[in-house]
Amino acid sequence: MGIKFNRALYKSGKTAKVGKYGQIEPNQTWFNRAGMVEAQCKLDPEKFAASESEAATISADGLIVAQNGAFLMVDKANRTVTIPNADMSAYGYPMGINYSTEKIYDQYAPMRRTFCLTTEDWLPRIGYVEPGMRITTNTVQWDETTYADYTSTDDSFDFYTEIKETLEAGTTEPIYAVVTDDSDGELVIGADPANAIGNVYAQLVKAYTNADRTCSFMFQIINKPE
Repeated sequence: MGIKFNRALYKSGKTAKVGKYGQIEPNQTWFNRAGMVEAQCKLDPEKFAASESEAATISADGLIVAQNGAFLMVDKANRTVTIPNADMSAYGYPMGINYSTEKIYDQYAPMRRTFCLTTEDWLPRIGYVEPGMRITTNTVQWDETTYADYTSTDDSFDFYTEIKETLEAGTTEPIYAVVTDDSDGELVIGADPANAIGNVYAQLVKAYTNADRTCSFMFQIINKPE
């Protein structure tokens, strides 16, 4: 199981600012230049809400919104994208990362961290990743067993600080991040690569920030660890 990272956390302190959804910065990617994208499939209405208000008023096991930086699994035959899951992974369905263009609702509002997609919005844009690509995102969770000292989203800044200090000290062991069957498509930092679905493996390489200074993590997509 994973614990969701605080999407609105600022690097300068523990106080969360306006915003609650994930972001993505494609640092070194080529899916957008090589045609490794899917942009003609709709969100699965059995998994995703029709509005933010609908998602906010149902149980945690109900419908969710689609956040940038989360992975989606593509069912091209039915022209849908859905939450990654072990069953579809076993059948070989491809999985890519959501990097949809944000809509500017208000020029004075911080848009990127308040942006999400629902089934009533436009179709998501998904990039297929491969080893060597680097992305920065805060649409992540951390493994509650690997990082047992951090037990809730309120611990996000302390978790971020530990990761930053560990990497700056020069760790000899890689910190892996993978999508698991119960992570809603989000990378889980510290998860066992054996539990990965979608054949996507990442190594955490830097505790970083997004363009609006929200705390984030840089990952490099890697080959399957042995």
